[in-house]
Amino acid sequence: MNNLFLCKKSQRFLVFSFALLVLCSLPLSAQSAGYDLLQTGSGASVDLSSVGLGNVSLQGVPIQSSTGTTDTIMHRTQNIPSGGGSSPVDVTAVFMKSTSSVAFSGQQVDVYITLNNSGGTIPTSVLPQPDALSASSGTVTVRSDGTFDSKITVNADVIFVKAGTSVTDSTNYVGTKAAPSITLTSSGSSWSSTPPAGYPSSGSFPSGGFYPKPVHTGPHPVVPSTCNTIQKLPIDPQPIADASAKNSAGQQAGALLAVRACITAIQ
Repeated sequence: MNNLFLCKKSQRFLVFSFALLVLCSLPLSAQSAGYDLLQTGSGASVDLSSVGLGNVSLQGVPIQSSTGTTDTIMHRTQNIPSGGGSSPVDVTAVFMKSTSSVAFSGQQVDVYITLNNSGGTIPTSVLPQPDALSASSGTVTVRSDGTFDSKITVNADVIFVKAGTSVTDSTNYVGTKAAPSITLTSSGSSWSSTPPAGYPSSGSFPSGGFYPKPVHTGPHPVVPSTCNTIQKLPIDPQPIADASAKNSAGQQAGALLAVRACITAIQ
């Protein structure tokens, strides 16, 4: 009788241990609504055939110091349960520019691609968007095995700026127009509930415990952002404070504004 009792107890222990091992090996914690901080990878481009420029190669422009190399921000607007599920996605920000100047309207220009749907969290003095645009949105479907699918439509702005001048000064503009709509899809891309090495920790754009590595099918490849120091070109806009500082009279105290440095997320 004692041997039978011990045998059954051992079996229950083994079953429990195996179940615990499986549970710990999967990213089963629920993911809250949050933001994905991404930077443009190699091979990005925009089709400007409509104005005679063909495909123009692009590179990312870091938006502000507090988010490191981030030039693209996606917002998952709903929580995802521990067993997996879907969430709507809104595109919060996109900031890219041509890798070299091009001839447009009889002069050399730099081409910027911008989208600022941050509701003022990112000032338009940092990330301008002169034209009204159609919504940029989609969905992400997250699975508990560490993979996800996504489909996101991006409607951004094109700003033609005199070569070598700042995109944040509208007097430098040669023209603006809506960019061709693009749809980015990914299937079976990986995600983690812990941040990759060097990933920025942003109070303005918290992750919600979801860190994707999307493999997009489309003209805008991206990778997770980092806090790495970047040598910015003189023509790139200079980031300012992420939030307005105000004096006791309620007026902006511009002289007291401080730029927030990028802080790496703790793993």
